Amino acid sequence: MEIHVEPPYLIVKPGVSEDDFYRLADEDSDWEYLDGRIIIHSPASNRHEDLFRFLLTLLSSYLGEKGGAVVRGSRYPMRLDADWSPEPDILIVRAARRHLMTPRRLEGPADMVIEIASESDPRLDVREKLPRYREAGIDEIWMVGPFGNQLRCETKTVAGYTTQVCSDGRLASAVVSGFWIDVFWLWQEELPAPLRCLREILGE
Repeated sequence: MEIHVEPPYLIVKPGVSEDDFYRLADEDSDWEYLDGRIIIHSPASNRHEDLFRFLLTLLSSYLGEKGGAVVRGSRYPMRLDADWSPEPDILIVRAARRHLMTPRRLEGPADMVIEIASESDPRLDVREKLPRYREAGIDEIWMVGPFGNQLRCETKTVAGYTTQVCSDGRLASAVVSGFWIDVFWLWQEELPAPLRCLREILGE
């Protein structure tokens, strides 16, 4: 009997070992390893892909000009321990920690991660990933919520994490020196041209 599941959907397979996850996963696999479970996501929506492409293009182009860090998109696991290898939509590793980037995964936490909420479970990132990211000590965490037009930024300080939730205005990165976005860019029906935004960020 064939079972057809209409997206958006989220499929959870518990009781999977880390060895099995890395044995089965490849660059085309649309799943990640969270708390000893494989989480299978439905195909990303157009909006999710637009936001991903926009932010990845901005950061890649900016770091291509300024240097100092490496950016990776989804499908590159970030191994936190034997039960957690999440795959953030975007992760950034400072140049001084680039040696932790192996051909298959990042060994340890990134310096910055960006997650874009998906239709399959809009609260998954905040509910499950955010506490683990904070436990791992990631310096900067962006949670992009396109359904409520809110961006949540968590920044690590000596006293713990500070949280900023914004719908517009300029948000500057604590990890990528000199990089910022106008949060309102993210909520426009047609996202602005990344090159134009990059020029604005660079002050050109």
